[in-house]
Amino acid sequence: MHHADVIIAGAGPAGSTAALVLARRGFDALLLDRAAFPRPKLCGGLLTWKSMRLLERLHGRRTEDLIREGVVDTVAGGYELHHGGRPLIRGRLAYPFHLVRRIRFDSFLLDQALTAGARILHHHEIVGCSPQGDVRTKQGDFHGRFVLGADGVNSVVRRCFGLPRERWQRNLAAAIEVTVPHEAAPRIADVPELHAGFLPTGYGWVFPNSAGMVLGICGLRRRGENFRDTFGNFLNLLGVAAPDDFTREHPIEGHPIPYGNALPDPVHGNVLLAGDAGGYADPLLGEGIFYALLTGWYAGEALADALERGGHPGLSYRERIRRHVMPEMRGANRLRWLLYGLNMLNPNNLGRYFTLRGTALAEMVHGMRSYDWGRKKRWDF
Repeated sequence: MHHADVIIAGAGPAGSTAALVLARRGFDALLLDRAAFPRPKLCGGLLTWKSMRLLERLHGRRTEDLIREGVVDTVAGGYELHHGGRPLIRGRLAYPFHLVRRIRFDSFLLDQALTAGARILHHHEIVGCSPQGDVRTKQGDFHGRFVLGADGVNSVVRRCFGLPRERWQRNLAAAIEVTVPHEAAPRIADVPELHAGFLPTGYGWVFPNSAGMVLGICGLRRRGENFRDTFGNFLNLLGVAAPDDFTREHPIEGHPIPYGNALPDPVHGNVLLAGDAGGYADPLLGEGIFYALLTGWYAGEALADALERGGHPGLSYRERIRRHVMPEMRGANRLRWLLYGLNMLNPNNLGRYFTLRGTALAEMVHGMRSYDWGRKKRWDF
């Protein structure tokens, strides 16, 4: 049996951020991950204003530093909205989107945690967890005074909460994605593009990066949609000739996204959940990186405070989730169904909405305004 102050399942953004906070405060944080880093990760990699501000708070690096170090791959000052292949809106942003390639970004976050004194064991696949802090892997058993489940949307740690699977499964979005290198791209996008009209409760995207473009679709299954066929239609509309031939040479990948699954209570016994494991992703666009960083930070601070003072991290962690995360989850979910309704009823109404409310909507996506009725947002970082 291996022991640590905190066992952290998963070394992605949530787990690495929590480990960084704990290690800086002198506690033994042990990360367990089934992969070896650097490792590829399926993700569009879009960072909003709130993500950049939180990274500056956590790592003391300005945006310019992250660009110079290669952590940020691409900067885009605008966006486009399309419907059924037809451009509706091309807008400018008060603050640009920053795009990362996850293989580099996640390695940076993990390296910062390890430099601070955290430990990691690669190739450790978690198969079980108890509320008392026992973690079982295929490679051995571990015990922590506390456990943080940051092991993604299919979290094994979350199983010890005994939550009903039906609701979780119903609110999982299916996502399919492929990275198209420059030489195979029919064109090169210079700003992120959102594409409506392919799925009744979802959207497609085209995100530029230094390697080419990331093309993807994501949405809820409400009408028995065949996502692979839909993705083929999406590629065809983008001008990718013979999509079947293309995907044989450029394998597509799929993964689920928590799309309305945020847990209001991510604490059970001595176990906490963060990031996708707790369902913390924006229900409108599926943005998960920011909420992984934020909940990882919240969890790390709550755990460190509890270890210092001999208490339990649950109360303070729940309170920060209640105050700062859940209002955004609820507000984004309301807005999602409004926009999907406009998309299904009349795409011209979707264009009119963006024309009238595009600036406010962009500020909500960036976190300058709250999804909770568009109020100015005050984060605690």
